[in-house]
Amino acid sequence: MKKTRKPGGGRKKLKPEYDAGKNLKEQMESAVALYDSEMSLQAIGEELGLNPIKVRKLLITAGVYESEVAEKVQATFQEYRETQDYKTSILSTANTLKLSKASVTSYLPYRKGVYFTSTAEKGKI
Repeated sequence: MKKTRKPGGGRKKLKPEYDAGKNLKEQMESAVALYDSEMSLQAIGEELGLNPIKVRKLLITAGVYESEVAEKVQATFQEYRETQDYKTSILSTANTLKLSKASVTSYLPYRKGVYFTSTAEKGKI
C-alpha cells in the first residue's frame, strides 16, 4: 500500500525556533556566569555541551576572559586590521605569532555582523 505524502512534507526543520544571535547571547551569558563562579573552560564546556575553545571565544566576546595569548593575538590582529581586511589580518597575525589560523580566530571575539541579528540594538550587543 502506497503512502500518500502529506502536503508540506519534506524534512522538518530541526530547530524551527533557532536564532543564532539569541542562542549565542544565551550561551555567552551562561558561560560568563559559570566563569564568574571560577569554573574551568573544560568544566563550563561540559556543563553547556560546548567545546572549551568555543567557551573561551564566548568569554572573549563577552569581554571577561583574559590571558597573555588572547591579549597578544587581539592586539596584533587590531594592528593589522588597520591596513588589511579581516582574512589577511588573521593570516598576518598567525604568521607573526607563529600560530595556526584556527588558533588566531579562537582568540578573537565573535564578529557582531555574523552572529547578531540586524534587529538587535547596538547597545545590547
